[in-house]
Amino acid sequence: MTKLDSHRTLSEPVRSPVETGAAGEPILSSGELQENRIDWENVIDRQLVEWVRDAGRLEDESIEMPCRSVIAMACRVAQSMRDAGMPAPLRVVPSGDGGIVFEHREGSLFETIEIDSDGSVEIAVFLDSRLVSRRRLN
Repeated sequence: MTKLDSHRTLSEPVRSPVETGAAGEPILSSGELQENRIDWENVIDRQLVEWVRDAGRLEDESIEMPCRSVIAMACRVAQSMRDAGMPAPLRVVPSGDGGIVFEHREGSLFETIEIDSDGSVEIAVFLDSRLVSRRRLN
């Protein structure tokens, strides 16, 4: 998987990119962009869509699994993030209460994007394990 690009998160940038005299970003990142797109396709096709096909394998007495509408919303969020060139998540997991959580990490920066069972989306950003930002998108 690709690393979380600090100037391409959904939250406010943590640090500014450094300008160099080296080759431009499109030259350096074209292979990385394609790899990132493949990583997103794996999240969408091999994980989220599989949850719809075989929800029984995720069942647990203490965990409420996401319903089809929440999974569909997570697919739309994933497609939007993929199309915006956002890095693919480190993990995608059920939240336990009917939602889905995308997790990103780069060094001491940790970010979660949670699609709740009511369809709302919340982003939380942690720096050195301390919450620095939390906001609801809808």
